[in-house]
Amino acid sequence: MIHRKFNNLKFSRTYIGGSKQRELEIFTNVQGEEEDNSQVDWFEYRRVFKEYSDDILNIVLSWKYLTNVLSIGFAGLALLISFMSAAIGIFIFGIAVALHLTFQYFKYKEKKTLSAHDFSFDIILSAIKKQTGFEFDKN
Repeated sequence: MIHRKFNNLKFSRTYIGGSKQRELEIFTNVQGEEEDNSQVDWFEYRRVFKEYSDDILNIVLSWKYLTNVLSIGFAGLALLISFMSAAIGIFIFGIAVALHLTFQYFKYKEKKTLSAHDFSFDIILSAIKKQTGFEFDKN
């Protein structure tokens, strides 16, 4: 399984080329017109797909990290406030539980994203090896 470390938290998508339409044009240009993949520039496709995949993975990991930190923070806050007001403490604890469930969702989404990333790169690297004989690492 591939593990990446990102230096910045990122919560929204950045399209390659600046817009969704430009990103689609870039992928279309790299893939070529033929259905048998004979025109695909696999090296450029690998580079563009890695950029796309890393962007999505960074977003998922950022949301996972944020929801984990917030759920722990709200749970601690609920514990402190429950000594003063049980109703408010229970309400804040409910927020912590909701955030923890959201964290679990992003944890699941991370697993699916990494699995799709692995599968896609296996196909790309297999095509590069078949066409050129070169072997590349997934990273």
